[in-house]
Amino acid sequence: MTIALPDEGDDEVYDAEIVELPDRPPLPIATGTELSVLPWQADLPQRRPVVAPWLRQSDQRVAAVRHVVGHGIHVAKYHVVRAPLYTARTAAMAPRGLLRVVVTAGRWAWDVEQAPLRAQAGQRGDVTAYRALRKDRVNRARTAAILAAGGLLLAACVVLLAPPWLRWALLAVLLGVLGKLGARPDRPLITPAVVPNGKRKLSYGIVTDAFLDAKLCTTDRPITFATPIHRDSNGYTVIIDLPGGRTADKAISMRDEIASGLDVDERQVFLSRVRGASGSARRVDLWVCDVDPLTIPAGHTALLDMERVNFWQPWPFGKNERGADVELCILWAAMLIGAIPRRGKTFVARLVALAASLDPHVDLYIFDFKGSPDWVPFRQVAHRIFHGDRPDPDTGIHPVGALLDTVNELLEEVDRRNRLMRTLPADICPEGKLTEELSRAKGYDLHLKVLVIDEVQRGFTNRDYGDELEIALTDLVKAGPSAGIITVAATQKPDAKSTPTGFRDQFGVRFALYVTTRDASEAVLGAGAGGEGLHAHRLPPNAPGAGLLRGTGDAAIAGGIVRTGLANQIHAEQICARARVLREGAGTLAEMALGVQVSATPATYSVGADLLMVLAEDKAHSDVLCSRLAERWPDRYAGWQISQLHAALKPFGLRPRQVWADSIDGGQKNRMGILRSELVERLDAPHGP
Repeated sequence: MTIALPDEGDDEVYDAEIVELPDRPPLPIATGTELSVLPWQADLPQRRPVVAPWLRQSDQRVAAVRHVVGHGIHVAKYHVVRAPLYTARTAAMAPRGLLRVVVTAGRWAWDVEQAPLRAQAGQRGDVTAYRALRKDRVNRARTAAILAAGGLLLAACVVLLAPPWLRWALLAVLLGVLGKLGARPDRPLITPAVVPNGKRKLSYGIVTDAFLDAKLCTTDRPITFATPIHRDSNGYTVIIDLPGGRTADKAISMRDEIASGLDVDERQVFLSRVRGASGSARRVDLWVCDVDPLTIPAGHTALLDMERVNFWQPWPFGKNERGADVELCILWAAMLIGAIPRRGKTFVARLVALAASLDPHVDLYIFDFKGSPDWVPFRQVAHRIFHGDRPDPDTGIHPVGALLDTVNELLEEVDRRNRLMRTLPADICPEGKLTEELSRAKGYDLHLKVLVIDEVQRGFTNRDYGDELEIALTDLVKAGPSAGIITVAATQKPDAKSTPTGFRDQFGVRFALYVTTRDASEAVLGAGAGGEGLHAHRLPPNAPGAGLLRGTGDAAIAGGIVRTGLANQIHAEQICARARVLREGAGTLAEMALGVQVSATPATYSVGADLLMVLAEDKAHSDVLCSRLAERWPDRYAGWQISQLHAALKPFGLRPRQVWADSIDGGQKNRMGILRSELVERLDAPHGP
């Protein structure tokens, strides 16, 4: 299929081949009566599942079995180690127990309890009552004597006739019984292996009292229970209806007070709105976990076991507080990640990049302003990857300047994509929007592009590029997602000075790990997050990789809690190696992933002077100039990209601009380029190199 773009002065023609993807079920169209609800269905109550959800999930079944077995093993080991201590305690209490048995038996044999009755009968002269009471005492004494004689005879037989193992066994049993009888209430013979968890086993009374204490109901207008209290994963759950006038959002904001009433840590209490057909403004889902779920790692990322990822679909991100899988899809949005240092911020950003790398039709651009080894594995797959926030001593390229050039190129790409999609027919580009099929079609060059910036605040605070970068990057975050260009930014300083508010406000998906203040939490998660019960400053500082996710609209993470899957350096190397194989097979490796690198030898020549020699006309496109430089001096400029040329011109104070000139593929076009007059002016300037 050949489609010509009717833009003025642009005679570029796109030759494209549509790639056939597997058929998918058609989406219902909300027209006519296709999606109408029958009257008798309108008030249909929500049906509870016949089988508990955790029983249907293999990972939760395994978790339940693991919990029971682990608890049993711990209890067994605890008591085995303390068996000698228990034996010594029992032996020490046995004499006290024997004394109690003798005293109790003697009191029974002599009928001590009825002694006052016998005395009263004698004083009254009631001979009949006295004789009956005396006869009862004689019978008890006779029975006691017979039992004592029998016991002594049995003991003699055991000592004389029983095998040694039986004698020792009976002695142990006897000592155990006597030790138990002689034990003191404040000094138990056997100590518990597990500290009891207080009121974590919920009951209707405990829950009602907690909501009463939080002043969310009164005795006259109590809460009601829409479901029974039951086990759910590793905790208890119940759906509660608050009295009229009380809202679920109010209950969510009072989580600490409810946790206090339940006598558990607030990090074990999770409240969320119940929405849908069975929800209401006063219906809240209460789940109380047995332990703090954020202290339980989610384990290694599921990406390790995946051959490839379709970045158009949700991919494994981590687990929520109940242990259920959480998937993430950031299509049509940008993602902001914030935390204080050493809390897993880079690991989360790298997890997103790893998922993108496993889709061979996603172009990766990575700027690691921290300059750590965390991003080195992506050299295998990234179109562009730069480290640090200072000029490279070997190439002279400034990473922040390279980011600015890349952002400007991506903004141009947004315009190109929008122009192209405006001209495509509706059967190829429905509603004028990018589709999965179109992004993978050969010839259109509409791959998804993911730009990852670690420690983005270092770019904004750069004196040479910061102001311009703020404007361009904010524009890209705002306009890029609709054209399939997604920005992922991570910062440890989400304040307005280091990470501008206008930039942060453009992000639709937010993920906050531990921060130190409420203001920082709101800065990362967005305004109103605190009102939804999302407080990143209350996360445990010792739970790296666990944070609050906002902006996905996923009911599975209504409480916001996500424990991200771990992908360490070795895992990243493995995943990137697998991703490179995928990209080689798809033919999508490009730029720096193909080994196009700047010479490692410091330049002994002037890029400006060389450029002046190949720029004979008044103006020329940057890609044309790169080609001329590489042709004339291949040892210096072979493989140079537009971004490298622009970065090399920054020290001269020369900024490329849109120029109308001959393009590298023929015809006149309006693209980024250089004016010869400006180049001469900058080279002649006193501050020029």
